[in-house]
Amino acid sequence: MIIESLLTSIDASGTVNCAPMGVEWGEEIIVIKPFLETVTFRNLRATGAAVVNLTDDVLLFAQAATGHPAAVAPASVPARVVRGVVLEIAASWREVEVVTIDDTPPRSRIVTRVVHRGTHREWLGFNRARHAVLEAAILATRTHLISPDEIRRDYQRLRIIVDKTAGPREQEAMALLEEFLRRRLAGEPAA
Repeated sequence: MIIESLLTSIDASGTVNCAPMGVEWGEEIIVIKPFLETVTFRNLRATGAAVVNLTDDVLLFAQAATGHPAAVAPASVPARVVRGVVLEIAASWREVEVVTIDDTPPRSRIVTRVVHRGTHREWLGFNRARHAVLEAAILATRTHLISPDEIRRDYQRLRIIVDKTAGPREQEAMALLEEFLRRRLAGEPAA
C-alpha cells in the first residue's frame, strides 16, 4: 500500500530537503522510490537515513511539490535516532535507515528499516478537499509525464471538490498549486 508522506532527508552538510513522497508502507520496512535525479535520492545515498512524516495538513504538501520557500526550511525538530528532522506539523513519523538501494533507472527502490517512531498529535484525517489538494500536488510533480490537457481537466475537477469542502489552508494550497501549474504549463519560471 502506498502512503503519501512528506519525506525529510539531509545532505552530508546538514541541509534539509522536504519532499512529497508516496512510500510503500510497512510497520518495520518502508520502501522509498525517488527518481534518480532528485535531491531525495542523493541525500538517501549520501546519509543512509530519512524521516517519513505523516500529516493531514496539505499546505506543506503543496509547498513542497512546487518548491515554495516555506518548504525549503520547514519548522522541524531534530529526529531522535537518525541524523535528520521531524516536521512540527507531522501527526506522526517514522525514522528510517537505508538497508538496500537499487538505482536501476528511472526510479530507485530504497528499502529502509524503521528505527524509531513517534507521535506529535492526533491524526485528524482527510476530507474530500484534502484528498483533492493531495492529488493536485502529485499532478504538479508529474507535468513531465502527463499531457497538459489531462492535467488541466483533472485540476478543474479537483477545484470543484475544494470549493465545496475546503477550509482556508486547503484553499491556499490549491491556489498555490494552480498558479504553479499555470506558470509551468506556460513555460514561465516558478514564482
